[in-house]
Amino acid sequence: MKRKEINPVNIESITEKYDLPHIGNDIALLETLRKLPDLADARRMSLCLFLGICTEGIVTLEVNGKKRVVSSKTVMVITDESVVDKMRFSDDFDGFGIFISYRMLHDVLEDVAYMSSLYLLSHNHPVFDVSDEEIALARRYFNVIRDRIAMPEHRYRKEVVRLQMLSLLYDFNNVFDKVINHPRKEEKQTRGERIFVHFVQLVEQNFRQQRQVQWYAREMNITPKYLSEIISTVSRRTPNEWIDKFVTTEMRNLLRHTDKKMFEIAAELNFPSQSFFGKFFKENVGVSPSEYRNGIE
Repeated sequence: MKRKEINPVNIESITEKYDLPHIGNDIALLETLRKLPDLADARRMSLCLFLGICTEGIVTLEVNGKKRVVSSKTVMVITDESVVDKMRFSDDFDGFGIFISYRMLHDVLEDVAYMSSLYLLSHNHPVFDVSDEEIALARRYFNVIRDRIAMPEHRYRKEVVRLQMLSLLYDFNNVFDKVINHPRKEEKQTRGERIFVHFVQLVEQNFRQQRQVQWYAREMNITPKYLSEIISTVSRRTPNEWIDKFVTTEMRNLLRHTDKKMFEIAAELNFPSQSFFGKFFKENVGVSPSEYRNGIE
């Protein structure tokens, strides 16, 4: 059976399809998660992050090849380049969500302490439970942002929306910390956490071509040893483990959702040969690329 290419989901395309409240291609609001069946087939998040809060019902989906269950009082965080597939809803499923561009997100994150928590959360725990109070808090922020978006004559509406997102992330950082068990160390973001966030951003942008820790250390003007110490301390994973995670996730997505040949995927991800590509995949996933493509986990 012929596989389709993985179509992207970005703020521009989703606002055009559903006429969502939005500001340019920076932020868009989904007032009901019932509109998410647009993601029933494989879609790749493109240049944006999605924060969705389920208030009723249940939905099952795959995020980067792993099955997730979203139910009432659950949050899902879907990051740029993630592939969402096989989304199925109960009849009473609903909630609300926010699409935010990485351009705005990175602008907002410059001022947020402990934002390594958000990166750790989105990569390791894309779905997690929250309380009624936390849902109500998110809804209040959502309503304020929606009201400001509806005021195009407001001279500073984008700045107000940015500050509301900043406040939402500050408030929800407590939730993030609880989910990933990432303890606070001091009142401001540490140098180690800033290095970690910078490293993850670099890996997101370059993992298809660069898998050497030395390359990332050079780009960050620090030694490979120091980079390894910092990343391991902050995230409890080595730099190589983070790089391999991005590469393996992309391998899964390309094998499962495209018709590309093995040698084409190997070349796209800068492997020296198809044989090396296969060996790397089996070591990290546990089955061969062909077995995975045929549905064997």
